[in-house]
Amino acid sequence: MEKINLFKLLGLAIFSALTLASNTLKADENDVAKQGYAIVATKAVLDDADWAKVVDSLKEHRNAEFNVSVFVWDDSVTDELRKVAPRYACFITKPEDASVEQLASVWKITRELDDDPYGDVIWGIITGFDASDALRLTQTEDTVVESAIAGTSIALKYFKTGAVYDEGKKNHWIEKKEGQDPEERNDAPDDTTKTIADGLNSAQLFVTSGHASERNWSIGYGYKNGFFVAQNGDLIGVPSNAKPFKIKAKGSKIHLASGNCLLGHIDKPDCLALAMIRNANVDTLVGYVVPTWFGYMGWGVQDYYVEQPGRFTVAEAFFANNQALLNILEENKTASKDKKLDARTLEGMQFDRDVVVLYGDPAWKNALAVQDSGWKQELTCEKTEDGRSVWTFTITPLKGDLSFGLADGNGSERGGRPFFQFFPRNVSEKKVVEGSEFNPVVTENFILLSRQNLPKDKPIVIKIETK
Repeated sequence: MEKINLFKLLGLAIFSALTLASNTLKADENDVAKQGYAIVATKAVLDDADWAKVVDSLKEHRNAEFNVSVFVWDDSVTDELRKVAPRYACFITKPEDASVEQLASVWKITRELDDDPYGDVIWGIITGFDASDALRLTQTEDTVVESAIAGTSIALKYFKTGAVYDEGKKNHWIEKKEGQDPEERNDAPDDTTKTIADGLNSAQLFVTSGHASERNWSIGYGYKNGFFVAQNGDLIGVPSNAKPFKIKAKGSKIHLASGNCLLGHIDKPDCLALAMIRNANVDTLVGYVVPTWFGYMGWGVQDYYVEQPGRFTVAEAFFANNQALLNILEENKTASKDKKLDARTLEGMQFDRDVVVLYGDPAWKNALAVQDSGWKQELTCEKTEDGRSVWTFTITPLKGDLSFGLADGNGSERGGRPFFQFFPRNVSEKKVVEGSEFNPVVTENFILLSRQNLPKDKPIVIKIETK
């Protein structure tokens, strides 16, 4: 008989309660049924004994919570996924196959499971410098993210502890101590390479920007500083004023390479993305696989993940941000001439659409602790006499004109993201019965509501009838 860890179950219950507190749902018995989880592995993975263990490990890890199916990543996989309509899809690949073209195919596959232009499944890619690294990514434990370290400004107010080391101003940093407001300081070292490397041991979230390539991250943007460098599978700190040193960080963490060029690109095994996974214990990494110049997809993940604390996991925020981008492109198709996107914005949106990757298990529960984000967001469900469901989606502003602003808008193309709400299960035969004047987008798995022209002094209510 399998032993049950009561402390683990209690922890999961607390985590679930926290993450639902700001996103309330009145569920019926259909809402708690197991959702689908698809594992899509390349033939090279399945034919390699060590890499096949990665598939087996992920399946075992997620089998209690989801209906897990395993598919070969070939030309027929879109049809196979369409049949099972999974909630999550995890693509497993060897590093030598993790190309820009492969990523583009994932974006394409995950939007083609039904007839609308939006994403149909929350997804991630698992890989590693070798199979042992990929295996670790299949064994993440649910956690509440409460500590952060960054090389660029983020909303530290939402963390118990954290530090931001200014990439543009020498010696400037912001410190967040538990129970205190963030404090600006000017006594950081001239070179922060070692300071940041040491800080990774206690941080759960790592956020970076500035110059980067597949093999290095330049810590300073406006002044001389050091580098993080990938070298033969190791992660090396290279200060500007001291000898290089190996970085080996403890504790599971997330890396949002929000403004870095190429940091997510795996052009060969010896690259920074894999070095971060291997040596910094990064279990989820989000980054560009090309040089970035626009920023909507990279920076915007923070709009959902950090700026709406407790409402989304990283994979959910990553998914939501891409749907926001797609919605802008879709609305532009039918916009009047005077409301069309300008040429630069249109080019940037199209450029960003398919060039940011998420490495990691998409079902990993890793949201921030639930806190006030300026508005209350609620989804409830009631059954009709004929067995259909009526969903009520309510947005209640809490701070008047300041309700929908960002605590920290650092970066490119920040702010203004639509309200986003997942359904707890896929729905069909959707019909907006109240609130159609707000033009909500309703798909089988989410509701998206543009913030334009919404009242900030009263609740916004949308009712949707589904099967």
